[in-house]
Amino acid sequence: MEPAAPEDPPESQPASPEEIAAGKSVYLQRCVGCHALDGSGIVGPDIRPGEVLEKYASAEAMEAIVRDGLGEMPEFGSKLTDAEIAAVVAYVRGGLG
Repeated sequence: MEPAAPEDPPESQPASPEEIAAGKSVYLQRCVGCHALDGSGIVGPDIRPGEVLEKYASAEAMEAIVRDGLGEMPEFGSKLTDAEIAAVVAYVRGGLG
C-alpha cells in the first residue's frame, strides 16, 4: 500500500465583515496607543500593510506575536481570546480599516 499523499494546507478564507469589525474594536482598545490609529506607529513599529506583510507573510505568524509578544511588544495571550487575536490580525492585515 502506498503512503497517502500529504494534504495541501487549507486555503485561508478572507475575513468576514463581522471578524473585521471585531478586530477593529480590539485594535482601538488594545493597539492604537502604541501603533497609532492608522498603524503608522507611535511607540510600536509601523504595522500598515506593506513591510509588515512581507515580514510576517502568514496570519499565523502575526497571531503568534500578538499572543506571545516579541521584543517591546507585550503578550496578549492572557488578555485576549484566540478569536480576538485572529480578528485583530485580520483587521491589521486587511489595511486597518
